[in-house]
Amino acid sequence: MSSKKLITLKTSDGEEFKLGKCVAVKSEVIKNLVQDVDCTCNGIPLPNIDGKTMTKVVKYWKKHSEEGVTEVQLMNFDQDFLKMSHSKLFDVLLATRYLDDKQLEEVIIQESFDRITGKTLEEIREVFGIVNDYTPKEEEEVRRENAWAFK
Repeated sequence: MSSKKLITLKTSDGEEFKLGKCVAVKSEVIKNLVQDVDCTCNGIPLPNIDGKTMTKVVKYWKKHSEEGVTEVQLMNFDQDFLKMSHSKLFDVLLATRYLDDKQLEEVIIQESFDRITGKTLEEIREVFGIVNDYTPKEEEEVRRENAWAFK
């Protein structure tokens, strides 16, 4: 297969992304599909990813596939790329796991960690929109059983 051949990815909402092989194989799943079978003629369905999320993933892949891009440029790109809501960041994380893109997954996990570092439990709940459904007694019991996590 020529490296110039375009690979079509089809999202759950019908959007199509035509990518060069060097970009598409950032995903281990796509890389394996392309190597094992020529499944590219009708496109590769991505039933677990919508078009908006895939747009973000493709943007990342394209930048990280460009020739001549410096590490500083990639770091600046990544900082800008990660400026999205927590829910969108989570959607992109799920997509990277589905596509098996360890590099982007690691970047997103680090960003999520950075966003909660130094925050109280209540602040973390607010950041992620988590409703505290524990009674005060249940919460105290959890804190006591897992005291190491609350230091």
